[in-house]
Amino acid sequence: MKKILIIDDNNDIHTVLEGLLSKKKNIQFFHAYNGMEGYMKLEQLKPDLTILDNQMPVMSGFELLEKLQKELKSYPIIMLTAFGQISDAVQAIKLGALDYLTKPFDDDQFNLIINKALKIGSLKNERKKKEVSLLSKQNDRNYHLIGQSKIFKDLLEEASLVASTDINVIINGSNGTGKEEIAKYIHYNSNRSDSSFIAVDCGAIPDNLFEREMFGATKGAYTGAETDTIGLFETANGGTIFLDEIGNLSSSAQTSLLRVLQNRVYRKVGSIEEIQVDVRLISATNAKLLDEVSNGSFREDLFHRINGFDLLVPDLRKRKEDIPLLVNHFITKFNTELKRNVQQVAPETMEKLKEYEWSGNIRELINVIQKAVLLCSDTTLTNKHIRISPKSDNGKLKDENNLMADIINRPISIAEKIELFEKEIIKHAVESHQGNKSSAASWLKISRKTLYEKIKKLGLLKD
Repeated sequence: MKKILIIDDNNDIHTVLEGLLSKKKNIQFFHAYNGMEGYMKLEQLKPDLTILDNQMPVMSGFELLEKLQKELKSYPIIMLTAFGQISDAVQAIKLGALDYLTKPFDDDQFNLIINKALKIGSLKNERKKKEVSLLSKQNDRNYHLIGQSKIFKDLLEEASLVASTDINVIINGSNGTGKEEIAKYIHYNSNRSDSSFIAVDCGAIPDNLFEREMFGATKGAYTGAETDTIGLFETANGGTIFLDEIGNLSSSAQTSLLRVLQNRVYRKVGSIEEIQVDVRLISATNAKLLDEVSNGSFREDLFHRINGFDLLVPDLRKRKEDIPLLVNHFITKFNTELKRNVQQVAPETMEKLKEYEWSGNIRELINVIQKAVLLCSDTTLTNKHIRISPKSDNGKLKDENNLMADIINRPISIAEKIELFEKEIIKHAVESHQGNKSSAASWLKISRKTLYEKIKKLGLLKD
């Protein structure tokens, strides 16, 4: 029986699509009403086809596609677009969607696209089954990280040691150092490797939705809850949940999380039934949680629950002997993606890459190598292909006096002047950190959640 997942916040669309698709035989329907719920059901159900809308709460369709692309996950997905929004359709296909459907639906086009997608979905599922079968015959672990420096080898040795246990882990480190990759390394080298690894950005979930996203909800628990929804803990049962930037959790969210860790049970929103759960928790932070415990912004009892073992991921500048390995790895990756044939790096260029400070760590290195491979039409990467943005001392604004004077001299209210200057500071912070909002938030001394809220409030989303 074919599994079809419909992800749309409009219940009428679910009814229309199910009515059109019910003419086909052996179809089982599943429903999700926002992108986050859709992501969880994709991971759980592995459907033969997913029909995805873009404009949804919590996580949009594009954000879901971007998340799947970043995690190198591929599902047969058809994007819903409004009439005339061809640019959205093109963007969706670039992000990995198979095709798109324009609302209102043309019957012939609808059947053609659906039949093609179901066929492709069946082929992909068969291929995945063969790959899983092959992997199950291998005795060695299949998740490895790149590095030969002593400091990185010591980290992996400790990670391997804790992987063989069920101890909760905190991973400390600067933004962009690869904390999530270390979390995956622990998971895939543990006895939970056959179960789910679920990564959660704690700054991206609104406080009022935390319990719903983590624990799920029952039908009728809130307006628009047409069916029971699955929470992240249920999806990860038997596996691992990775909470990135756990320090961003609100006080109420910390209390909810502590209750689960203490009792190993949770309740769905709208239910009194307690559900047993077996999940390992790995947390990550770029802040010193003990300082947050001291100032009262993070619960001490929760800290001790999550801090069974702590790891520190070193900055890239502290493991410079690993840079050539990482550079060559990313060149190979981007050769395939960008259809290039870079075979080597000029010695003086490799030295330049090794000596650079890499304040954005591996994330910044990835961006630089991606641009370099794209610019290189030859087989050798040279200095002319390396686009490293020069940074002023301490990230200070260039011509800041002129900027300040310009804002001060404008005939606007003081509230408008303050808002305009705040907008310029945030734009500069994001741009000077190559779009990395975690690094920008850290430099601004605010949480990533606060930065997201300010970006939205100041109308910087399009920028």
